[in-house]
Amino acid sequence: MPEGAYWCPSCGKLNATLGVRLVFIALVLIILTGFAVTKIYVSYLRGLELSLAQRWFERGNEALAKGYPSVAADDYRNALGYAEGNREYRLRLSEALMKEGRLAEARSNLQTLWSLEPANAQLNLDLAQVYAEENKPELAIRYYRAAIDGVWARDPLQHRLDARMELVHYLMQRGDKARASAELIAIQAESPDDPAVSLKVGNLLLSLGESSRASKSFEAVLKQNEKDVDGLLGAGQAALALGDYPKAVRLLTKADDLTGSKPGTPESDELALAREAFDIDPYLRNLTITQRANRVAAAFDLAMDRLRSCASTENIALSPEPAATAPRKSSTTLPSKQNGYVTSIVPQAAAPNSLQLLYDSGTQKAPSAKAQNLRSNPDAMSGTMDFVFEVMRETGNTCPPRDLRERALQLIARHEGESQP
Repeated sequence: MPEGAYWCPSCGKLNATLGVRLVFIALVLIILTGFAVTKIYVSYLRGLELSLAQRWFERGNEALAKGYPSVAADDYRNALGYAEGNREYRLRLSEALMKEGRLAEARSNLQTLWSLEPANAQLNLDLAQVYAEENKPELAIRYYRAAIDGVWARDPLQHRLDARMELVHYLMQRGDKARASAELIAIQAESPDDPAVSLKVGNLLLSLGESSRASKSFEAVLKQNEKDVDGLLGAGQAALALGDYPKAVRLLTKADDLTGSKPGTPESDELALAREAFDIDPYLRNLTITQRANRVAAAFDLAMDRLRSCASTENIALSPEPAATAPRKSSTTLPSKQNGYVTSIVPQAAAPNSLQLLYDSGTQKAPSAKAQNLRSNPDAMSGTMDFVFEVMRETGNTCPPRDLRERALQLIARHEGESQP
């Protein structure tokens, strides 16, 4: 071995004394201990960061729950400072920004998360809400549907139902009744045995004018509990809208008996309207010729009286002067020069008002609209009721019904108008 050499050039073994070996072993142990201590310290710091991040996150949740989205956004940002890759923190930050009205920032965060999890239903729902606020309906509807079909972390059936209901309300808000009805029908098919869902769907369908489908939803509720007051009221209102007044009276009376509603409440008013419509409707089955004629004659008299009242409210004279004489009394003659000669021009009379025309038509129909004449000529009933319905439609926009009888006649007119092709 050359002098000063520590490694054997032949075998490669360390040629050192015991002291050198001890020093070498000590250095190795110190290095290993250093690595272990460093790892423990880093783990401690990482745990501390996660703890601080969780603490800021919880503070953000509290601020958001109390209605302080700007404070919550700052807290979520602090949480992300300690846990930058946490997707839940970024999602809650986006929701806080949405509530604060900072839609562009919220959308940017959500799109970043969506690129990583396009099937995440909550992300799709949040994006739908952002696009709805930004008045981008097609994108909003697209992401609502993605949320309905997406993956929910827990309770997926309830979340899908809630998302679809939110889509329904958004479509109704935009006046898109056709698509809103289609979504409600889908909900009705998915949850046929849930009375709470059926009741909610029925009320929404009723507000959309889908009375027939609403009636089916309320029947599903009553099938499980025939004394469900809300189901009885909804079914009664649907029957009233469909023109089935006997059924409406029966259902609403049963609901009234169960609740003991006082006069003046909405439930009591609905029942009174159903009873009035039942009493005056000339189209009910099993009526005799005399009963039908009496109801048609009463409806005609009510329509003529309504014409007079509405014309008085609108300051319209129902018996205007003849067109040939009216201009001479109320208008001045205007000079005009034609071919070098001065001639006089008489202004044309104003066209009769629609109420005047209806009143003139009613005056002509009055003799044939008497009860005794209708009994002898039943074919005249149809034309008489057409006149009554035309009066109710013409006066409906400007003159609200004065009493319960006019409300009932207006309801009958609306139903018969919808049922005609």
